[in-house]
Formats: sequence, structure tokens, C-alpha cells
Amino acid sequence: MSTEIVINDILQVVSFTVAEKSKKKGNYCISIDQVKEIRIVDTITKIPKSKPYVKGLMNLRGKIIPVIDVNSKLGLGETIILENSKQRILVTDVNNTLTGLLVDEVNDVIKISSKDIDDVPSNMFADNDFFKGIVKINENIIMILDIEKLLNYSNYTDNHNDSSNQIGCNLKNSKDMCEINGITPEIDELVKQEINK
Repeated sequence: MSTEIVINDILQVVSFTVAEKSKKKGNYCISIDQVKEIRIVDTITKIPKSKPYVKGLMNLRGKIIPVIDVNSKLGLGETIILENSKQRILVTDVNNTLTGLLVDEVNDVIKISSKDIDDVPSNMFADNDFFKGIVKINENIIMILDIEKLLNYSNYTDNHNDSSNQIGCNLKNSKDMCEINGITPEIDELVKQEINK
């Protein structure tokens, strides 16, 4: 079940870009309440025989969590990790499960009015389930990702019936579980710090 925070029909999101095969950047966003923190790309340990979109594992203060290449998961090609780049890992907390999302750049925190969100055209993607909608902001088209479906949470999986595709590090019964009860100034500040680096 989604824990999205919508206040007075306003959805707050963290926007980011991923570079497609053509080097053109695509604009995407996820709900801010699902972002626990933003990390500089550090050591990622590859996993033998993992799915192509699983970049590897990272150590998050003693917790081992998977890192997912958003580009690859969306079918846009593999992300090559570059030193001294603006690439970041968005650590998401969805249904008490931690997962890192590798993106090319974190852009901003944006407030979106629900009336400005358009449906994704049915013939636009092979799998529209990954998307909640499209919004146009300052001449940029931004795709709103459904992070639960992207990471195969809830009742959705890659083949719609195999729960083994679920990705993430479950935090249930963990002392370190972080509850996000609302939009915190800390998350907003984290995004601003990343943008200004």
C-alpha cells in the first residue's frame, strides 16, 4: 500500500535525471516520503548472476542494501558509474524495505498539483505500470514513477506472479527502522545539499 503524502491535492516529489542511450537526459520523480536519504555513489559490490538492473550491494551504516540501476530497470541501457560526477543513490524506504536507486543527478524538490498530472499514454511504454503520470514543469516533461511497482512491491512483479523478483532490504522488526510520518525539513535539506554540491 502506498504511503504517499498528498496535502490539499499537492504531491511533493524528488526529481532526478537518468541519461538514456542517446545521452539525452530523461526527467523522473518519486514521492518525497519514500526517500530516506541521498548518498554519493560509493563502493558497490557486484552480485554474480544477478538481474541486469541490479547494480550490486552497498553498505548503509551496517545494513547491506541492493542498488538498482534506474536506467537499466526502465530499459534505457546500463548506467556507467563515473568518478566525480553528479550521480547519486536515492535510498528509498517503501513498505519497510530499503533499496538504493542509482540516478545520474538529483534535481529538486517539486510540489505538483494533482490537477496538473496527466495519464501516461497507453502506447508510450512497454510497461506503463511503472508510471503514475506525467507532469509538465517549466517546459520539462517529468515522468512520475510508481516506486512500489518499479521495485516489484505490493502485488506487482516483473512477470506479475513471481514474488521472487522483489528487491530490497526489509526493515521490519529492525531497531534502525526510520518512520517518515510527514514531509520533514531534513529530507528537503538533504535534497538541497545534493543539488548544490
